[in-house]
Amino acid sequence: MSEETTETANLPLAAEPEENLAAAAEPPAAEPAAATQPEPVIEIPTKRQWVTLRGSSMDLRVGAGIVDGIAHDISSAIGRPRACALAVEPGAPADPVETLRRGLIDQGFKVHVFDLPAGEEAHAFSSIEKVFAGLAEAGITSDDLVVAVGHEGALSLAGAACAHWCGQVMIAEVPLDLACAITAAVTPRGLDVAGRQRMVVLDGTARFEICDLDVLLANSTDEDVLFARAMMVAAAMADSDKAVGALWDAADEVAAGDKCALVSALTECIRSRGKVVSSSSVAIRQSAEYGQTLRRALRAVLGEGEPESALLADAMRFAARLSVAGEYLSIDDMFTQDELLERLGLGTVRAAVDADELVAAIQKERFARTNRFMLALPRALGRVRLTAVETETLAEHVRAWCASR
Repeated sequence: MSEETTETANLPLAAEPEENLAAAAEPPAAEPAAATQPEPVIEIPTKRQWVTLRGSSMDLRVGAGIVDGIAHDISSAIGRPRACALAVEPGAPADPVETLRRGLIDQGFKVHVFDLPAGEEAHAFSSIEKVFAGLAEAGITSDDLVVAVGHEGALSLAGAACAHWCGQVMIAEVPLDLACAITAAVTPRGLDVAGRQRMVVLDGTARFEICDLDVLLANSTDEDVLFARAMMVAAAMADSDKAVGALWDAADEVAAGDKCALVSALTECIRSRGKVVSSSSVAIRQSAEYGQTLRRALRAVLGEGEPESALLADAMRFAARLSVAGEYLSIDDMFTQDELLERLGLGTVRAAVDADELVAAIQKERFARTNRFMLALPRALGRVRLTAVETETLAEHVRAWCASR
């Protein structure tokens, strides 16, 4: 009995069918993957800020997707809806323009759409007549409304026309890029006349400015974004140490593209510019020019090759060094501005610059508007004043700056 059992145990096993072997070789079925959790939706806040202008104030809205409901807010401010001219720069994105048109119609406005001059044409004083013609065709009176959509030149021209049409007609501006959002409504671009640029200076007169990040970022190049950041630094430096501190705290988030931080920084920048240009002090109002004279002089010498953001950033760096040399600004404040510009990703001019040409360009730019040679120089973080600069001092620092390229 025991022997039979032993023999049976030692016999070779019968071969299993191939399909069974194949089944045994298959790995066990993988556990079903855990359901992917959807990324949390970050809600972009909408900020509303009353911005002081010279002789008036502006209702500023900054957020994402706010074009959709803005017609209702505008109509509540104007009262009984009547005629509305929707003035649009050619090439503006169709979707937000159509959203505005339908929203205004739904609020009871009779909407007439016409094209604004664009590009270099928008810079010419003579082009204001084309805007007047559009307003006349739309039947606009002082009790009606104009909504303008465009970049800096087109919005500046539309604002100038509305300031004079029927004594003044209410205008709501919808900028198409970040830099335009900072400048057009509060500090419009001056108009060119008789072959001379920016000679007809304009005050901001907008009743509303609608800064929709969905529109602004979709129509802003990387360079537009960088130039807007440089403008934020210039605005804060001209406003107050508190404004500089707020931008300093937000710089890393703004540079990383955080939209919530951008909403706050953009709102604060526009508020700062409004505060400066509406001041009763001429000295404070003139500080809005911080960096601009040197930026335009660099552009005149270098042509179109260098990015505008680098020109403005280097103009502020240069102005700070001039101020340190004159013992107006501490070297610590100079380095603080340098670091802020660097944290915001603002580069420097790379091209070689002829020192004599740059000195001549700076003087030409300044003397085009005044007989006194003064430059906007920082005296502290948040304090800029026009300051007399001797020609020899200017030339010395220009030579040093050009040698460092």
